[in-house]
Amino acid sequence: MEEIIRMQENLLLIRRTVGWTAEEFGDRIGVTRQTINNIESGRSKLTKTQYIAMRSVLDAEMIKAPDETGMLKILLDVLVDNTEKYSKESRNELLAKANLMAPSILAGTASRANVSKEWMSAVAAIIGAGMVLSPLGIGAGIAAVSTWLVKSINESKNKTKKE
Repeated sequence: MEEIIRMQENLLLIRRTVGWTAEEFGDRIGVTRQTINNIESGRSKLTKTQYIAMRSVLDAEMIKAPDETGMLKILLDVLVDNTEKYSKESRNELLAKANLMAPSILAGTASRANVSKEWMSAVAAIIGAGMVLSPLGIGAGIAAVSTWLVKSINESKNKTKKE
């Protein structure tokens, strides 16, 4: 699954966006801080099981705190789930902006809610307000959050049929 590779490539930023240390994230998915650090640095390969655990924990966080996790939802869409919907220039601009904003969440100098609000304004300016609201807007709910799981299950079924 390409999503696993893209998740690994962007895991550090995604984790910082939520405001979790490597140890906190590892605790949430049942691995050590060192495992998270090794995955982020590319020393270890992200497994499908780890990917599913990470996505489940991130989904739960987005459901629990929707007003604080808009940045996370968009980053997952742009960098992991639906990269083809965004131009390379837009992705790069969003990635640069996120890399400037996310460290302040982890450092505690800004709240997730405040950064997310500022992020949504920046995203609207970069890719347009319509793109922000359509895949992730109000009413998207759990179905939109778990699209990755449906895609993963379908890929597994298709692989089984071919064999």
